[in-house]
Amino acid sequence: MPLPYPPPFQDLATLSEHVCMAERTIENAVKMGTFPKPKMQGGKRLWRWKDVERHLAADSDAAPTAPADHAERIRDATRKALAGG
Repeated sequence: MPLPYPPPFQDLATLSEHVCMAERTIENAVKMGTFPKPKMQGGKRLWRWKDVERHLAADSDAAPTAPADHAERIRDATRKALAGG
């Protein structure tokens, strides 16, 4: 019996392959709140593909952000990281 593709739940390495993003990029996006959070299952972080797919579809439908908006998000995330939160 063949397994579903893509898998309904994916660990970081598998997710990275499916969305063509580095693992570190995904981890940073989760920390910044711009990517779905994983669920913990047996001590392992797993992402539900439906959540990721919904996020990617919504992001592609969004209007492009101005460079100033992007810079502001980076600045705010950097401040948050430096503050330890």
